[in-house]
Amino acid sequence: MKMPVRKTYSMRCQDAMMDALSPIRSLLDDVTINEIMINGPNDVFVRQRGPDRRVDVELSSRSIATAITLLASFVEKEVNADQLVLSARLPGFRIECALPPVSVKGPSMTIRRHASRILTLEEYVETGTIDPQQAIAIQDLMHSRKNLLIAGGTYSGKTTLMNCILALIDPNQRLFVIEQVSELKISAPNCVLMECDPDFGVTPTMAVKTAMRYSPDRIILGELRGPEANDWLEASNTGHPGSAATIHANNASDALKRLGSLVLMASTGMPHEVIQDRIASTVDAVLFIEQRYGVRQLSEICLVEDYDRARGKFVTKVINHLERKK
Repeated sequence: MKMPVRKTYSMRCQDAMMDALSPIRSLLDDVTINEIMINGPNDVFVRQRGPDRRVDVELSSRSIATAITLLASFVEKEVNADQLVLSARLPGFRIECALPPVSVKGPSMTIRRHASRILTLEEYVETGTIDPQQAIAIQDLMHSRKNLLIAGGTYSGKTTLMNCILALIDPNQRLFVIEQVSELKISAPNCVLMECDPDFGVTPTMAVKTAMRYSPDRIILGELRGPEANDWLEASNTGHPGSAATIHANNASDALKRLGSLVLMASTGMPHEVIQDRIASTVDAVLFIEQRYGVRQLSEICLVEDYDRARGKFVTKVINHLERKK
C-alpha cells in the first residue's frame, strides 16, 4: 500500500531538517537533555539537570536557517520577510524559531523536549519538589473540584506539574484541554484536545467558547496569555468546577494580579474591583512552582479566600514549602 503523498512529503521535510541539524543530532537523541538553545551560529547551550551549559559544536547560520525553513514546511506554515518567528512542534518536541533581523545574532532556535512520562505526586514528594503537606492539599483540591492556577516562570515546570495534577482526576469526568502547542499528557479516557493556532484562525478565546458547548466537566488551558482569561473565568464559575490553567508569574500573588490584567484585555467594561471579586470567587488556589539553578520546587500553595476591597488585596492562606531537616 502506498503512503499518502502529503505524509511522504512531511517525512522528507523532517528528515531533511534533522540532516541540517546533524551537528546537534546527539543532543536531540539524548533524553536527559530537556532543552537545546541555539542562540545563533556556533552558539549552543543545553539544559540538563542543572545550570545551562555551553556545548562545543559547529552549527552554521545557513544550516540553522535551512532547518527553520524545512520545519515551517513540515508544519504547513511560512517564514519570510513578513513572518520571521515560527512556533511548531515535532513528535516529542516544542520548537520556537526566529530569523534575522528579529534574531540579532543570526537564525536561532529553542528546542524543548516534552516530558517522556507523567510524574506522580509521590515522586514529587520523594525528590523534595513538593512536601507532604502540600501533596495532601493538592489531593484535597483536586478531589473537591477546586479551580486551580499553576504559576511560575519559563521552564519552572508548570506543564509537568499540570500533568501530575490532571492524573488525579476521576477518569469518569470529561475534559476539554486547550493548548497553543500540545504538550500535556492526558490519561482521561473521555477527553477533547484542541490545539489553537492564530495562524490557522483559531484563537484561545474561540477555543474556550467552543469548549463550553462540548459539555465538559472541566476545562483545562495550557496557558493563559490574553483575553481568553475572561472566558476561562466565566466557564470555571458556571458549571465547570475543577478547571485549571497555567500562567506566567513571579509568585502566587502576582499570578492573581496578572490574571486581572489579562481579563482587562477582554474589554468587558467591568470595574477593577468587580474583576478582582470575580477572580476571588472563581480561583480557589494558586500553585507557584519555580526553578533555581536546575532545581524545581513548589514554593507555595496560595488558597484564595476573598478579595478585600478596602485594602485592595486578596485574602489568602499560604502553604509554604517546608525545607527538610538535614
